[in-house]
Amino acid sequence: MIVALIMWAAAAAAAVWKCTQLARMPRDRGLRIVTACTVLVLIALTAQLVVTIPGLAERFPTQTPVLIEFVLLNSFFALLLGLLHTTVAPDRAGRRGYLELGLALLASGILTATFVITEVNVGDTGYSDYTEVGVPSGVLFFHLVGNLYMSYATARGAYLAWNSAGHVQPHTARGLRVAAVGLALCCLGTHLPRVLATSGLLLFGTPLVPGTATWTSPLLGIGVAVFFLGVGYPGARTGIAKARLWFEARSRYRQLRPLWAALHEQFPTIALLPPGGPFRDRLHVRQMRMRYYRRVIECRDGLVCLSPYMASPVDEADSPARQAALVRDALARCSQNIDLVMPSVIAAPAHTGMEADTRAILALSREYGRTDPSTKDHPTNQGNPELSG
Repeated sequence: MIVALIMWAAAAAAAVWKCTQLARMPRDRGLRIVTACTVLVLIALTAQLVVTIPGLAERFPTQTPVLIEFVLLNSFFALLLGLLHTTVAPDRAGRRGYLELGLALLASGILTATFVITEVNVGDTGYSDYTEVGVPSGVLFFHLVGNLYMSYATARGAYLAWNSAGHVQPHTARGLRVAAVGLALCCLGTHLPRVLATSGLLLFGTPLVPGTATWTSPLLGIGVAVFFLGVGYPGARTGIAKARLWFEARSRYRQLRPLWAALHEQFPTIALLPPGGPFRDRLHVRQMRMRYYRRVIECRDGLVCLSPYMASPVDEADSPARQAALVRDALARCSQNIDLVMPSVIAAPAHTGMEADTRAILALSREYGRTDPSTKDHPTNQGNPELSG
C-alpha cells in the first residue's frame, strides 16, 4: 500500500506540473504528448490503487484494475516511444511511431481478450500473489503478456531516452538520462523477473524467479520515482532559476527603498504608477523583476531632477558614501528652494548598460540608508507597489 501511494504521489505531482506548463504553452506539441503520458500513468496507478480501497474493490472483477493499468500504460509507452523517436531519428519517427502504436494495441487486445475469456475463481488470489502455484493459466498468461510488453517498452524507452540525451540541451539531457535509469530499473527489477516467474509457472509449474510478488513492487516504486524525477528535472531546474531571480529582484527592490522614498517625497512625479500603502507593497509577488527595474528607472529620474541642486559637482571617483552625503545635502537645498546650480551626474555607472546603472544606484541607495537610518521609517518609504499586472 505504501509503495502504491508513493508511486501515485509521484505520478500526480508530475501530471499537475505538466498540466500547468501546458496551460501556459498549449500549442507545444511535444509538451502535449508528455502531459498525456503523465496523465495516463496517473490514471493507471489510480486504477491500481482503487483495488485496495474497501468497498470499491468488491464491485469489480478481481483483475479489472490490472487490466486498466496495463492498457493505459501501453498507451503511455506508445506515446513516449513515439516522442523519443522524433528526437533520435526525426526522418523515421512517423513510421516507427505507428509501429510502436501497433505493438501497444496488439498487447492491449490480447490482454483484453484474455481477461474476457478467463474465468477466475481463485478466492483470495489477486494481483499481489499471481505468481504463486495454483493460479489459473489464463491469469498467468494475462500477466505474462502484460509484463512482456512492459519489459520491451521500458527497455526500449531507456535506450531511446539515453540516446536522445545527445540531441538536446545539457539540462534536458541530464533529465533524460535519469529517466532512462528509472525505466531500466523498472525493466530489470520488476517486469523481466515477473516474465521469468510467470513463464516458469506456465511451462514447468514453478516460478523460475521466486518471490517476485514481494520484492519487485518496491523496485517498481523506486524506478517510477526515478523516472518522474528525470522527467521533472528540467522544469524543476527552470523553476529554481526563476525563484532565485525573483528573490534577487525582491531583495534589490527593497534595497532601493531609502533612496526612492527620499526622491519621491521631493519629486512625486517620478512614480510611473500611483503608489499605494506599505501593507500592499509587501504582498506583491507578481512581475517582481519588472517592478524592480521600474524602481531603478524612477530612482534615476529622481536623481536627474535632483542634480541641479547639488552643492558641488559629483566626480566619477567619489565613493557611494560621499555621493550619499551630497544627495542628502541636495535634498535639503531642494526643500528650501535654494537657487539651482550646475547640473551633475549622480551615481554615474562605471560601464554602459542597464546592469551597470542598476549597480551604481543600488550602491548609492545602500549608503544612503546606512548613513541616514531615519529614512527606513520615512512615511513615504513604502516602495512603489505599482498595480499588479
